[in-house]
Amino acid sequence: MKRYMLIVLILLGLFASSVFAADPNYPDIQVSKFVKNYDADTITVNIEGWPRIIGEKISVRVNGIDTPEMRGGTDYSKALAKQAKAFVKALCVSAEKIVLKHPQRGKYFRIVADVEIDGRDLGEMLIMLGYAKKYDGKSARPDWSKPNDE
Repeated sequence: MKRYMLIVLILLGLFASSVFAADPNYPDIQVSKFVKNYDADTITVNIEGWPRIIGEKISVRVNGIDTPEMRGGTDYSKALAKQAKAFVKALCVSAEKIVLKHPQRGKYFRIVADVEIDGRDLGEMLIMLGYAKKYDGKSARPDWSKPNDE
């Protein structure tokens, strides 16, 4: 009996190590429907073919950026947040194709991914327009209290 248990434990250990050593990169995800966006760096989408419990109204955080918050902050940051949100909504509503590239599971049970809209990177567009700043999720969040030129 001890020998049997030892063999089972070794096999379980080998299986577990192969699972955890697997490639953490997941394939791109085709979005079937844009549902809404809370702000410019968080969108809600449906993913066709996935079970409803995980593929319907799933929150996606745009990887590598931070945008101004809709609540709190200064009048300037709130106004910029509204502009950025409207820009993202207009892009997503009119998009022919939204793809989540390099998806990962982030905190708050969200998917964190590079969001590509009709072949263009959403994060890069937001940065170019001044609606977003680079953010790694670990360091202090960018300051949105006033325009960059002040």
